[in-house]
Amino acid sequence: MESVADSSVIDAFLAAGIIAKLVLSVLILGSISSWAIILYKSLTFRRVSTENRRFLILFSKAEDLEDIQLKSLKRNSGPLALILRTALGKIDTFFSANRAGPSVKEVDAMRLSAIERTLQGAVQDEMTHQERYLHLLATIGNIAPFIGLLGTVWGIMGAFQEIGRQGSANIAVVAPGVAEALVNTAAGLFVAIPAAVAYNLFVHKIKNMHIQLEVFSSEVVTLVEEKMIQVSAGNRLG
Repeated sequence: MESVADSSVIDAFLAAGIIAKLVLSVLILGSISSWAIILYKSLTFRRVSTENRRFLILFSKAEDLEDIQLKSLKRNSGPLALILRTALGKIDTFFSANRAGPSVKEVDAMRLSAIERTLQGAVQDEMTHQERYLHLLATIGNIAPFIGLLGTVWGIMGAFQEIGRQGSANIAVVAPGVAEALVNTAAGLFVAIPAAVAYNLFVHKIKNMHIQLEVFSSEVVTLVEEKMIQVSAGNRLG
């Protein structure tokens, strides 16, 4: 039964006109592209989730920034680790400057603000990276039904033209044009539905990731503030 169905689809494609073949070719290309993006993003999000989970386990066991650098960042390439690496340069510079003399509140606030901006920039860069190719998936999901509709309209027009030429509206006359129209309609939906579902799913994952990164950034700022208090207290005792 499957071979007969496959043969019917192939026969319908071969019997279609040039416009219908062009429409179907575009839809096939869109389907291949969307499934390639879906597979790539699925593997990427799975890897990111695993790396972030592993990082948070180590991060929760770390006692201070030095411990985080030694344990949490080791052999981890997830977004949380990348964001922390980006911020550590400014954090290290800040503490080096504080060791050189007494802490000044205004200067401390400016440096803390610089660290916060660095973390925010790192979060935005990571979100931009994670959103790659999603616009293509959204485009395919949005335009595929209209491309299929173009083929549908063209097939119906062909059926009416054939009725005009034959002077008859029996099934043998209209069947080829109607079949061509239905194939294009089905192809458009076949391409659009997986792309739209996957896009919405990935957008949801990215929103959750954004929240996670923002919360983590706040935790890093809190650790920096605690370290600032310790350094300032040490400077006063010194």
